[in-house]
Amino acid sequence: MHQVSQVPFIEMLRTRSLVVACVINASMGIIYVWSLFLFPLEQFLNISRSALSLVPAFALASFTVGMVVHDRLLRKMNFRYFAVVSFGLAGGGHLLFALGGGFGSLLIGYGFFFGFGAGLGYGLALALVTRMPTSVRGTAMGFVMAAFAISGVGLSSLLATPIEQFDPTRSFMIIGIIIVILGVGVASQLPESYNLHSMTAMVPTRQSTFKELVDLRFLKLGLVFFFICYTGLTMVAHATGIVSSRGLSPTSVGLAPGIFTFGYIIGSATGGRLVEAFSGRTTLVLSNVLASVGLIILLLPPSPFLLVGALVIGVVFGGSASLMPVLVGEQYGVDRIGEVYGKLMIAYGTAGLIAPWVSGQFFSATGSYTLSITIGIAMCVAGILLGLSLKKYQSAEPTDKHRAAHLTE
Repeated sequence: MHQVSQVPFIEMLRTRSLVVACVINASMGIIYVWSLFLFPLEQFLNISRSALSLVPAFALASFTVGMVVHDRLLRKMNFRYFAVVSFGLAGGGHLLFALGGGFGSLLIGYGFFFGFGAGLGYGLALALVTRMPTSVRGTAMGFVMAAFAISGVGLSSLLATPIEQFDPTRSFMIIGIIIVILGVGVASQLPESYNLHSMTAMVPTRQSTFKELVDLRFLKLGLVFFFICYTGLTMVAHATGIVSSRGLSPTSVGLAPGIFTFGYIIGSATGGRLVEAFSGRTTLVLSNVLASVGLIILLLPPSPFLLVGALVIGVVFGGSASLMPVLVGEQYGVDRIGEVYGKLMIAYGTAGLIAPWVSGQFFSATGSYTLSITIGIAMCVAGILLGLSLKKYQSAEPTDKHRAAHLTE
């Protein structure tokens, strides 16, 4: 009798959790369309590309920190309070620059507050999904990941005109207010805590110390992840700059972030199926080949076809979310995916801190992104070699690879 009465509530909670998680990720996904602000902020602040590139670098690093610490913080807060903190930081970071109007307020507001708040929000969205029953968790995760990326597609078109018409402080004011309003709505829909099924498959029974974990396998995986993230996060920070430097029209330049994030959606949706069809090792090699093709396209003579390069890089970057956990499972075993992959997020954060700033430095020094793109191609070649050096997938149970692919969710 008790179980029957709980069914409607659980079904309702599933739907609410999914909708709320999608709203959270759609709000925080604006971090992937930073390059829309590149030219307006350069003009408004009268600042060099290299100096301005510090902002997305710190934002992506702060985002990583937020993702890493969200679980520990969530254990100390209820869901509503956590949502208030996350959206408050994300929206407040935009408002800080809107009111301050200087580079310092942009670096602190967007680079630290928004980045960290977005990382917390991303973690909260995943926490909501991982507490759903396993029968619907995979599908729900697909929707939530798509929401994070699809906001970039929509926002790149919705924000392009306001950013061109208004000064950046007004645009940041509008975005900050919207984020705060959405945060109030999200918090109102969350109970203080969830007692749904927890995701135990990604939680190791024993946590190795970082020193115990670091070996040749870990270093190879870390480098592979760093190379993929370096290329992807360079596009996050400089997509409009790269396309503009190749001589494309303002319309094509404005489309670049949306096309990149659309590719990210495709990669997120298909990555799991690819690693199920092949091994993680094979998919890694193919991904690096594909990424190198995308980068080479960006070096071709000016034409709208260059946008295909942004699309291809987005596909590879999006697919890495499914690829890397599978590679970890192949090297360490499925039961250690959560433990090892969590520590590999250092590679993401390092790439986020380095890639935008270095690419900005190269542009300021040379007036183009050719050197940055060439370095990206070299990283793809190195990724291919590292992929070939990894052990082939071996398992006594053919279902292990299938399990690993679904554990990425």
